[in-house]
Amino acid sequence: MKKLNDFFVKFQETVLSLSVLIMAIILIGGVISRTVFNASWTFTEEVGVFLTVLVTFFGIGYCARMASHISMSIIFDLTGNKVKKIFTYIITLFTALIMLYVAYLGVQYTMSVFNLHRVTAALRIPSWITVVPLPIGFALGAIEYFMTFIINVKDRENVHISRIYKLGENAENYDDVNSEEGNK
Repeated sequence: MKKLNDFFVKFQETVLSLSVLIMAIILIGGVISRTVFNASWTFTEEVGVFLTVLVTFFGIGYCARMASHISMSIIFDLTGNKVKKIFTYIITLFTALIMLYVAYLGVQYTMSVFNLHRVTAALRIPSWITVVPLPIGFALGAIEYFMTFIINVKDRENVHISRIYKLGENAENYDDVNSEEGNK
């Protein structure tokens, strides 16, 4: 199971990294082509939009795993560990359920686009392919939040903010920031 998990993390990192790299190359290349050679690449906008959608939605699960989502944590930070644990139960379960529902809606949307039988203007690829990252990304996010919820239920002592990080272990260690501000 660990090897499968490690493979999946590496796969997500590779897809996200390559997508950003390809997006940068194609979009910058398109600008240079238009400016220097006075000739536009017709596919740059479509590829750029698809890669933006891919990075945005495929990154949901990855960011949930790495505890990298933006969070509004002022109330959370001011509470004790027992309340933090209760908040974590509620937040992870509620977020997982919402993401699962949005993934379901994403599948419905993808199927409706599929049934339209439309293709993109420049590359002539089926339009439904461009929206597939939406349900996949939300499903991956739901899995990560469910896993975090389960880990928190099993480990009653520690507060896990993701499946791999306990509270205070990741780069956003709010306790260190708060203590540094208090020392000034």
